[in-house]
Amino acid sequence: MKITWLFLVLVVGTTSPVFAEKHPSAAQVKAWVEEGIVVSLESILQRHKLGGELLDAEIEWEDGVLTYELKWLDTRGQRHETYVNAHTGALINAPSDDH
Repeated sequence: MKITWLFLVLVVGTTSPVFAEKHPSAAQVKAWVEEGIVVSLESILQRHKLGGELLDAEIEWEDGVLTYELKWLDTRGQRHETYVNAHTGALINAPSDDH
């Protein structure tokens, strides 16, 4: 029973266009935002004030969760990474030093 379930997960996971790439295309992300499936980066940044300068933002699959990875500098020049669930807009982790 467990082997059958694992097989189905692997087959669905590998054939699904959603999971085909670690980084979805910009066109796909835009479509998801327009459909309300994904929270826009603008909304994320309004909701979670970084307290510094955004350096880079990526959206990618992490452990089956579509995630925004935000890299930013605080006012003291410290580099941080913050991860946000792209579907809910909730923080996945607190800001941390990127050493």
